[in-house]
Amino acid sequence: MASGGKIIGEYSKGKVDKLLTADAADSGRSQRIRRFLENMDAAILEANCEVIGRELPNLNRDSFLRMAVRVAELRADYIRAGLHMSEARHPEQPAVAELARLRTAYEEMLAVYEAAERVIERGYAKLG
Repeated sequence: MASGGKIIGEYSKGKVDKLLTADAADSGRSQRIRRFLENMDAAILEANCEVIGRELPNLNRDSFLRMAVRVAELRADYIRAGLHMSEARHPEQPAVAELARLRTAYEEMLAVYEAAERVIERGYAKLG
């Protein structure tokens, strides 16, 4: 080793599973790190629940479904424009710009939907 440090680890059939420095191998230190990370996870969960609950009180089945439908509509608009554009080998610049606008709208709404989905999966929003 070029650094001269001692590495403690496990070796399994040609693949290194874990490489630990002597400090990281200290079980007391590892437990403190694990406890710290668990406490941070709990604090982050609490903060997200508080902020999402306060800022998005109308996130419910109806609003989530409305967003899903809007994603589907924007996807259909984008594909329809692409199909229409495929009729010409060299589409006009305004058609290309419109296709790009529709794609951006679809992708942005999809990203919002996926973010809302994560909020629900992680339990940040109270659903009733």
